[in-house]
Amino acid sequence: MNSEHYRNEVIKRQVDIARLEVQRTKLAYQAAEAEQKRLALISNSSRAATPSAVAAAQKEATRYSLLHAKINAEAAKLASKIARSHSEYKNASKNLNTALTQERYNHIQSERNRLTHEIFLSPYTYDEVVYTSSQHDDNLLSTTEKNNKKNYPHPPHQGSFHIITGVNGTGKSRYLRSLIRRGIADDFCQRIICLSGTAYDRFPLQGDADTPKIDYLYFGNKAKGNILSEKAPFRLLANYILGEGCNGISGELAGNVLEEIGFSRKIGLRFSRTAYKQGLRKYNARASELDIIVDLSSTLEQTYETKDRLLSISNGEASLLDLAFHKNGEELTLANLSSGERLYLLTTLALCFCVRDGTLILFDEPENSLHPHWQAKIIQDMVTIIGKMADECTTVIATHSPLIVSSAPNDISLICNLPSEEPWIKSELYGRNTDTVLSEQFGLNSPRSLSVAMLIQECLSTLMDANENPAPFIKAADTLLNQNIKLDQDDPLFSTMSRIHELRERYS
Repeated sequence: MNSEHYRNEVIKRQVDIARLEVQRTKLAYQAAEAEQKRLALISNSSRAATPSAVAAAQKEATRYSLLHAKINAEAAKLASKIARSHSEYKNASKNLNTALTQERYNHIQSERNRLTHEIFLSPYTYDEVVYTSSQHDDNLLSTTEKNNKKNYPHPPHQGSFHIITGVNGTGKSRYLRSLIRRGIADDFCQRIICLSGTAYDRFPLQGDADTPKIDYLYFGNKAKGNILSEKAPFRLLANYILGEGCNGISGELAGNVLEEIGFSRKIGLRFSRTAYKQGLRKYNARASELDIIVDLSSTLEQTYETKDRLLSISNGEASLLDLAFHKNGEELTLANLSSGERLYLLTTLALCFCVRDGTLILFDEPENSLHPHWQAKIIQDMVTIIGKMADECTTVIATHSPLIVSSAPNDISLICNLPSEEPWIKSELYGRNTDTVLSEQFGLNSPRSLSVAMLIQECLSTLMDANENPAPFIKAADTLLNQNIKLDQDDPLFSTMSRIHELRERYS
C-alpha cells in the first residue's frame, strides 16, 4: 500500500482518539454530576422531617450511586478503547514511515536506473564513462588544501571509529582528503584505504597520491583520463586477493560476508591476454582465458598459479577482465551486479584483504545505492572485519545517513557534525531510531515522528478545555511550534499545524 493510504489511516486514528477523548470527558462530567447529586440527597435525608422523606431521599441517592458506578464502568471500557486506538495509531504511524521510506528509496532507485541507462547509451564503453574535468578538480583541491582553516581542525583519534556529518558544502569530503596529507606528515599510519560511494569524492587517484612512505589504496570508480571505471577498483583488489590475501584469515572472513548477503563463497577472476599490434600493447577484451577460482571457505594459501598470475600482471602480460560471483545458482559478472551489490562487495572484500595494523580507512558516503538494511549492515560488517584484521585501525566515515550513524557502536565511536570547531565527542546514538538520530545529530525533526505526533495529540486534547483553561493548550502548542517543522501546503498535516498556530495566537 502507498503512503497516502497509511497517511489517511494515521489521520483517522487521530480523529478516533480525539472523539473518544471527548466521550471520556463527557462521562467524567456525568459521573461527577451523579456523585454531586448523591451527596446532596444524603445531606437532605439527614435533615428530612419524616421517615418517608428520609427513605425517598436514600432511595434516590442509591439510584445515583448505581448510575455513578455504571458511568465509571463505561469510562473504564472507553479507556481501553482509547489505549487500543493509541496502539493502532502508533502502528499506522510506523507503517506510514515505512511507506515513505520505501517510496523515497524507489524514487532514488528509479532516478539512478534512468541515469545509468543514459550512461550506457553514451558513446563510451560500458566500463568507462566521462565524469568531470580533472583540471577543475585539481585546481579546486589545491585551493582547498592551501586553506585548511575551512576543514575540520581536529585529527581523528588513532584506533577509533569516527562518523562525520553535516549539510552539503560544509567540508566533509575536503576533511577526508586532508587526512591523507596529515597521515603522511605525522606518521599516523602505514597504509591508507580510500573507499567511496560517490563518483564525486575528493580522493587522489591510484598512483597520483604522493605517499612514498606508506601504501595508498584508492577503491573509488575514478580513473585517469577523466573517466569512471567500474573495473578499476576491482583490478586493484585482485592484486591483494592473489597476494597479501593468501595469508591469515582474510579468505574465510570474506567468505562469511559473501554468504551472509546471499552469494557463494567462490569467486572467479577472469584475465585478458596481452596482444601486440604495431609495437603497441593491447589487451584482448574478449579473451576469457587465464581464469582463477578463489574458494573463500577457509584460509587462502599462495599457489604456483596465483604467483604466476601476479607476475603476469606486474609484467603487463595480463589484466583483470572481470570477476564472476555466484548467487542463487546464477553467475553474475561486474556488469550484472546492481550498484548496491557492487559497492557492498568492493567495500567488504577490500577491508578483508587489505586491512592491517596501522591502517587509516576513509569512506565517503557509504550509503549511496544501498538499501536501508544494507546501510546498517555495512557498518556492522566493517566493525567486525576491522576488529579481526587489525589491532589498531582508524576509520573516518562521512555520511548523510542516520542509519549509518546509528549503526556504529558507542564504545568505539566518535562523532562530529560540521560546521564545527568542537573536538570529537563520544557517540551515544547506537541503536537509536531514525527520528531520534535525525533530530539529535542532523537537526531535522520529522513531522511523521512519534514525538511530533504525540505533541499534535497533546494540542488536540488540551484544546477541548482551552476556553476555560487555555494554559495547557498554549504550553503544548508552543512546544510543537518550537520544533520548526517545515511542511508543504499539499501535506495533510499542513492545515492542522496552521490551525494550531492560529488558535495559539487567539489564546495568547
